[in-house]
Amino acid sequence: MVKGLTSFVFALSLLSFVDANASMFPDIDINDSSLTSDTAAKQCAKSFMHAPHKLLLWCEKAYVMGHWESLYYISMYTGDGSRYLDELNTRMNQGDANAINTLAWLYQSGRFVNKDIREAARLYELYLSQESNQVIFLKSSTHYELATIYEKLGMWEKVITHTQYVIDNADREGRIAVAKDLQKQARKKIKL
Repeated sequence: MVKGLTSFVFALSLLSFVDANASMFPDIDINDSSLTSDTAAKQCAKSFMHAPHKLLLWCEKAYVMGHWESLYYISMYTGDGSRYLDELNTRMNQGDANAINTLAWLYQSGRFVNKDIREAARLYELYLSQESNQVIFLKSSTHYELATIYEKLGMWEKVITHTQYVIDNADREGRIAVAKDLQKQARKKIKL
């Protein structure tokens, strides 16, 4: 009886998992003429977690349809970020602020490139100079990233400048509190 009940519960759990996984990755025809680049991009992103065997198909489709960010998922899947980096560099040279910000993050994290926080700082500063494409909370986040990089580099005046921007403009109390603590540490370092 217990063995039968256990088998039933296991089978039910398996069916629920399969059904939940299917709902996470809807069955959309990749060749549908009414397919939008947004839908293809969503399928690309979802395939990373829910259908890796379809990732290359969906991400290439999204890329061809104009969603260049899909190259990130291809790079993560294949382990080769060269196409993604080429696309980012091309777009950065055209003044695309999002590409500049993404490249800064890649250099800061060391993903697909050798970690280089000085280059990350240069790119974040370049991103901030691209005023037209920014939202306040993104700028605040970028200033915070710069403050943490400059902290690692021991550039205390810059830490103070960037944390002050966060303190004045961030919309999250937690981020403001962390910026205040970082600024306080920087001020102590300058006095030493």
